[in-house]
Amino acid sequence: MSDWLPDYPWKTARGDVVAGIAVAGLLIPEGMAYAGIAGVPPQVGLYAAMLGMFVYAVFGTSRQLAVTSTSSSAAMLAALVAPIALSDSGRYMVLVSAATIAAGVIFLVGGLLRLGAVSEFISKPVLKGFVFGLGLTIMVKQAHKLMGIPGGKGNFFHQFWHVLTSLGDVNPWTLAVGVLALVIVFLLGALAPRVPSALVVLVLGILSASWFGLEHHGVEVVGTIHAGMPSLTLPRVGEEDLADVLMGAIGIVLVLVAETLAAGRTFAAKHGYEIVPNQELFAMGGANLTSGFMGGMIVGGGMSGSAANDAAGARTQLSTVTASLSVGLTLAFLLPLFRNLPEAVLGAIVIHAVAHLADVGTLKYYAKLRTGSVWVALVALVGVLQMGILKGLIFAVGLTLIALMLRLSSPQDSVLGRLPGSENFVDVARHTEAEQIPGLLIFRPNGVLFFANANRIHSRLRELVKAAGPPLRAVIINLEASPEIDVTCLEMLGQLRNELRESGIHLHFARVADPVRDLFERSGFLEQLDGPLFRGVDSAVTVFLGAMRGGPAVSDLRLAVGHE
Repeated sequence: MSDWLPDYPWKTARGDVVAGIAVAGLLIPEGMAYAGIAGVPPQVGLYAAMLGMFVYAVFGTSRQLAVTSTSSSAAMLAALVAPIALSDSGRYMVLVSAATIAAGVIFLVGGLLRLGAVSEFISKPVLKGFVFGLGLTIMVKQAHKLMGIPGGKGNFFHQFWHVLTSLGDVNPWTLAVGVLALVIVFLLGALAPRVPSALVVLVLGILSASWFGLEHHGVEVVGTIHAGMPSLTLPRVGEEDLADVLMGAIGIVLVLVAETLAAGRTFAAKHGYEIVPNQELFAMGGANLTSGFMGGMIVGGGMSGSAANDAAGARTQLSTVTASLSVGLTLAFLLPLFRNLPEAVLGAIVIHAVAHLADVGTLKYYAKLRTGSVWVALVALVGVLQMGILKGLIFAVGLTLIALMLRLSSPQDSVLGRLPGSENFVDVARHTEAEQIPGLLIFRPNGVLFFANANRIHSRLRELVKAAGPPLRAVIINLEASPEIDVTCLEMLGQLRNELRESGIHLHFARVADPVRDLFERSGFLEQLDGPLFRGVDSAVTVFLGAMRGGPAVSDLRLAVGHE
């Protein structure tokens, strides 16, 4: 707030205040619904929304971001706490506060260590598959509220089967309320996106419960909600639970960082300003610490709330301050009005809020690219459905690392030839008109060289040398795409040099980056080469052709021109 309030453009104040009130109309019912996902009382979701938005407005750098509880954070929080609490409601709330505080500490440490780039730790296809599975899991968990049947347990498939086998026990009144709420909220979202559809169905649900006596027909309602402002809480967690809470919080933070920075960057790019990733971590840390100590739950930058804030005309953080105050007024004076809210309506609000996570369009786009990304996303999706949310997250992160290692261990490579009438050397597989130099093999690894791909590169070069056959005189390795190499690759190059030398073939290097050249010098490898390190492929080829015409041998050449 100290950064934006002194220079606040007061001409935008009216629009920001209106936007804040409008977004509160979305976040109040969503906050209550997300609290249900997390397994905590409705007011806890409102505490998180009020405190998260206000603290972020003070320290954050995004002007449109609405920092509240989110569907993903709520679902992962429940998956973390429920197995530890063992149906003890008092212990459950303590663990929720502890996990929220732990998340705040992790965010702050990330900011101190300048780990804003951690948002790229999970690849986009893996993250998309994870959140798709998360959305389906959340929706199937809400099905029992819409149908008036007992909730199921287990993974997505177990709960889906539970829903199918319980169709005979559906309460028709509950089903009618839930389906009608779903129809209204989706129709309003499509036809009148500026209307707070969640708030509309919430009010209609409360009124219909009173008018038609829905409780008497077996429709479950929220019941008494404790009104008032949050109070300071100091959760006490035993050492045996602390490690589990901390590890689970790390996973939640990892997803929230990706979601928050993605949302922040989206609106920053739209409105022409920059966000500061490490400052965002500090702001998120402060928001979660405040929420945790005041009885709230984990918060993050939600795309739906932020998009609603932007669409309502928000231009500065005053909009989220206004929304925070609006939620505070609701907590202080209006919560008793929500007593008759049908649970089916809350379930409909949740399904509408998370429906965008099941993004079929992006999966179709990945399939169109034909890069294998769609299969990575689908594997991550099925992993979440089968293993559950937290184990699915671990699986998704592991899948990212495996995909990265496979990609790095199998880099593409090119055999280079010269375009006629020029000094440009290109991949002969892509440019059939390129001409290879007789007696010379020019090879370029198109990626980082390190221990995982050293043997593959070695084998590839052996194949190319064998395929070239006599009278191959020299091999030039272009290292422009390999800014660093490790000891394993250095030893591989030494072995390659010896093998080529035994066959009467010289090994040379071009476009060598400074870190690689320094390693060559420190190891003594440079002195053992058959010639200099060339600045470019063209200069190396010029020297080679000169030697073929009877000029000085490459191994004897130490001219300043054409080498480093």
